[in-house]
Amino acid sequence: MCKLCDLFGNGERWYFKPENYARNLYKIRPPGYKVGSGKDPETVAGELMIGALQVKFNNPEKFPEVREKVNKKLLEVNICQVITLEECNYIIDNLAHPLALLSCICRRLLRAREETDRESYSCLATGVGVYKWERWPERYKGGVEFVSPEEAKEWIANWDKKGMVHTVMTFGSPYIGGICNCDYDCLALRMRQFYDFEYVLKGHYVAKIDLEKCVGCGTCASRCQFGAIRKIVTKNKFVIDMTRCFGCGVCATGCKQEAISLIERESTPYLKNLW
Repeated sequence: MCKLCDLFGNGERWYFKPENYARNLYKIRPPGYKVGSGKDPETVAGELMIGALQVKFNNPEKFPEVREKVNKKLLEVNICQVITLEECNYIIDNLAHPLALLSCICRRLLRAREETDRESYSCLATGVGVYKWERWPERYKGGVEFVSPEEAKEWIANWDKKGMVHTVMTFGSPYIGGICNCDYDCLALRMRQFYDFEYVLKGHYVAKIDLEKCVGCGTCASRCQFGAIRKIVTKNKFVIDMTRCFGCGVCATGCKQEAISLIERESTPYLKNLW
């Protein structure tokens, strides 16, 4: 199991635990606490990350040590894990209530893109933490639309068709605040791919191509956001580098030949510790 399952799932998949969708509506402050008396964990993690990037460019040999400190802090405050479309649907049907569509803060910050309606919203808020929106006006600036499970599944299927990677995201571990649909505009994915900050952990699956069924169309490679799929030119076939695969399944849902299957990461000794 991954570290999140060990920490928050009692050895089971942590994002299938109902209690991890039951965040307190408001923080319970310790006796004597005063607002502004200390930095919140999110701010501390952000400052550590900025410091680590400075170390990477100025003193690169020390970067791995500093990065490990950042990753430990991220576990406490804000971390994501890739999940499949099927897992999204299970969460929507069985675990998370209420459900609300809202805008992506990463796209607003990195692309100045505002999402203001159901067609453009790319994040799904889950669980009672949704009711905390009035405390974060910037996070919910584009508005919020509550939806039924059927509406949420139809909405997320549309993003899957567009090739988005689905992730569950904590907002104060272990509490899951939502399901995000991510691409290059996602700050968490960038930080993982470029610097190996564990904002996003790999999923519990890896993809595998059946070469007998593969017709070499390349749809899978065009949908993979992790550079895990390449072409065997002499055979006009595609193969997957499982060490780079994040297990999102977007290649499988886009394959018209049904040539791609997902297997459990832990079923392969070499992959079971690559998260």
